[in-house]
Amino acid sequence: MNKIQYTIRNVPPAVDRVIKKRSKQSGKSFNQTVVELLSLQTFGTTKPPSEEDFSWLFGAMSLDEKFDEAIQDQSRIEEDIWK
Repeated sequence: MNKIQYTIRNVPPAVDRVIKKRSKQSGKSFNQTVVELLSLQTFGTTKPPSEEDFSWLFGAMSLDEKFDEAIQDQSRIEEDIWK
């Protein structure tokens, strides 16, 4: 996965203090702390989802239950036909 760099300007001093404090408390770098906070705000977790898994965007649930039922029925193997 490619990494992207940001330059952020006009960070309020209070925000800077909190990030530095969290960084020091966790023993992580300032950069890692900022990345984790961005991920937490964006995805609700400090570990961003992989680019191959879009369940974070669409949810793990089915978008159409009737479609899933139809596909499940189509996937059923009729044992007596395959004897």
